[in-house]
Amino acid sequence: MRKILFGVFGCLVAVCAHAAQIVNVDYVHKLIAQKWDVSVPIKADSPMQVANMKYLLTAVDVVNEILNGEKTTDYGNGEFATLQVADTVATIQAVDTLVKKIDKGPKFTLTTTPDTSSFSFSISAAGEFVIDWGDGTVEAITKQDTTNTTYSHSYATANTYTIGLSGQATAYDTGGYTAAISFYNYRDPQSKKIASIDGSLGAIFGTLSSDTNNQPLFVQTFQDASNMTGSIPSDLFAGISGAPAEGMFANTFYGCSGLTGAIPDGLFGNLTGAPASSMFDSTFSGCSGLTSIPENLFGNISGTAKGSMFTETFYNCTSLTGPSARINGQYLYEIWPSVTGLYVLNMYAGCIGLSDYSSIPYPWKPNDKEPL
Repeated sequence: MRKILFGVFGCLVAVCAHAAQIVNVDYVHKLIAQKWDVSVPIKADSPMQVANMKYLLTAVDVVNEILNGEKTTDYGNGEFATLQVADTVATIQAVDTLVKKIDKGPKFTLTTTPDTSSFSFSISAAGEFVIDWGDGTVEAITKQDTTNTTYSHSYATANTYTIGLSGQATAYDTGGYTAAISFYNYRDPQSKKIASIDGSLGAIFGTLSSDTNNQPLFVQTFQDASNMTGSIPSDLFAGISGAPAEGMFANTFYGCSGLTGAIPDGLFGNLTGAPASSMFDSTFSGCSGLTSIPENLFGNISGTAKGSMFTETFYNCTSLTGPSARINGQYLYEIWPSVTGLYVLNMYAGCIGLSDYSSIPYPWKPNDKEPL
């Protein structure tokens, strides 16, 4: 890497004889926008301020982070990040050669059932996305709004296909319970065509730091994916942090009876803060093949209970063993001992294999007067 940087800036360091003009901050940002169609926030007192090498290389780091969804370079803290003024030659070379959009392949993949002749799903987030439909067709999407939009593809032959998705969301729908991405459609249940999933949706639809509506929703994302088998990917929602949003994981895996194994540690990212209404309403309802609940599955949430926050979360998850859900060693029904059915009704209904099932009070599970 040092060789590359020295080659790029060697001419400037050696004070080349050919003509080059000193550049200001405005020049750096306009060149980046022209070359990469990326808007980098100006971090200077004035756009007309002279740009030094540290400023230029730090701007390159920001462009790389925006293009790749994560920090990939640290030129701004390297040996060439000096207070020496930047000129047109160095700036053009830096923007042309040091900015790299890394092709890492899909962040999330799903494999379809063998009889798939078409497939579709919806996205209600703004951002840039790439869909690899699995038959050689790759669709690049620049979505500038959060309108719920369906993307569809027809295959020449019915078969099994591996569909890949990559990209980065920049804004989420604020109009109600609309999933950032969903494979469920009650009129044409595409979720039934899913055989397995891998990778991370949270890496694409993660928590945003600069938006008041910063949380993606995964309402009904995999609802009724009854043909989906295997375990839930451990990093499926990596990239999620902070306080949960209303309805955030409602019905996410509802009816996914083919899922097996333990629910992964940290599945829902790093949730903290106060509960939200319907945040885990029926999330795993009917997932009869899941076998255990990890400690701190629901992060470190605490505070006043909200309506339907855990209603039927594990309803009829009949293969669950071990303890019911805990946060830092404390059972949920100990954290919220006085909640009514409006908040947690039948969360553990049918989960008779749980080691503490006999201790779980109503309304977390049915009592003699409230049968299933």
